[in-house]
Amino acid sequence: MKFKFFKRSSQKSSCPLVQVSALSHPGRVRDNNEDSFILLPDWGVWAIADGMGGHQCGEVASAIGLMALQRSLVAGDNLVHSIQNAHQAIKKQAEQDTTKSGMGTTLVAVQIHGESYRVAWVGDSRAYLWHNGLRQLTRDHSYVQMLLEQGLIDEADVLTHPYKNVITQALGSLDKESVQVETIEEKWKSGANLLLCSDGLSSQLSDSEIAAILATDCCLEQKAGQLLTRVLANTAEDNITLILLALP
Repeated sequence: MKFKFFKRSSQKSSCPLVQVSALSHPGRVRDNNEDSFILLPDWGVWAIADGMGGHQCGEVASAIGLMALQRSLVAGDNLVHSIQNAHQAIKKQAEQDTTKSGMGTTLVAVQIHGESYRVAWVGDSRAYLWHNGLRQLTRDHSYVQMLLEQGLIDEADVLTHPYKNVITQALGSLDKESVQVETIEEKWKSGANLLLCSDGLSSQLSDSEIAAILATDCCLEQKAGQLLTRVLANTAEDNITLILLALP
């Protein structure tokens, strides 16, 4: 399949033996792409932001968030503090420009340090680990996830629920002084793949479809391309962004 107006990046990280492939595509319905991603191998950090707000404010929010994240990391702040700084930067911009009121973004990031990695997130952008099976590392900050955990709906209801796109945490929310940044930290698993993605991918592909692609012997770039191709074969109503890392 020929992809139209998508962004691609492949690199070898300065973190030993870590390889990375990143793709972003507007999908089959939208002309603009409100997703952003950033690759900061010198700090061992990779991140995706999925913007929201309409009238191109979503792409502004995701870009501001990731630029603020980078500035904070470069200044020596840890990952969680840097995400909180990103939240404040988006809020400040929205307060200064009322045309951008209501903009916000989700964010998922991974930071490698030593023999461990740390995933941090706000919203419903996700991280998955493939290692002899697929495991979702993140827990969505969403209304349907809250209903699911309370036993009010089951898994079969999630994708068709009328409020499936409502999230409960986002960077830039004017009513929140700080956001809930959840984290998970684990040791490396040799030969594993780590997938970060916006919900434009996770809402279109089942765990079994993601697992089937990551289980192949293809190179990292081919796996990333196959994930995007599979999403675009569906309705692909949302923007799609993914970062795929091959762990040592």
